[in-house]
Amino acid sequence: MDTDFFRNLAEMRSRVYWLLSTFYLKKPDREFLRELKQKLPENVGDEFTEAIELIKKSLDDDLDELAERLAIEFTRLFRGIKKGYSPPPPYESVYRGENRVMGEATLAVMKFYNEAGFGIIEEEEGPQDYIGVELKFMSLLCYREMKAWEERNVEKARKYMELERRFLREHILQWIPTFCQVVEAEAKEQFYVGVAKLTRRFVEIDAENLEKLISEIKI
Repeated sequence: MDTDFFRNLAEMRSRVYWLLSTFYLKKPDREFLRELKQKLPENVGDEFTEAIELIKKSLDDDLDELAERLAIEFTRLFRGIKKGYSPPPPYESVYRGENRVMGEATLAVMKFYNEAGFGIIEEEEGPQDYIGVELKFMSLLCYREMKAWEERNVEKARKYMELERRFLREHILQWIPTFCQVVEAEAKEQFYVGVAKLTRRFVEIDAENLEKLISEIKI
């Protein structure tokens, strides 16, 4: 088994999930946008081309002006200001039919974090079923998987991969693609249309790939 391959893949996935979480956890300032412009890859799979191009094209604008516009759009799209102005805020409990923050889905997510060896992931965000928090949790799981591959501990690495698969199945895929479609339809800035498309496609494809990867691991 090529443990270096699995280690590198886990690192890449952790970095992508971290970036995705950042899109939803902080308003993008000029420095973040400048770094993003420098680091966005040139060659990506066909599944991600449209999303990356939308983000890149937005970054051709004056970054100071773009940061000001995106700060307003960030609040409108992700903070649920009021009905008719903002989409429902991106909490799992809201998008899984409970129509309220801090519902049963919130408790289920917190229980999952605890079972995986974590506590509160992002204290400042309040309810921990917020989209940015769930994506950050996936990044942390992938990071721990990466460290297990570095130790050549296949059993431990597989344990984290199975946690990743479960969290995708039981939580992320149950609502985040739906929320992303809402953003794609309602965003006034193409930057956030691209972010939503990238998020939706990545979590869907990652879930598919993870199934295949786990089946290839022999303990």
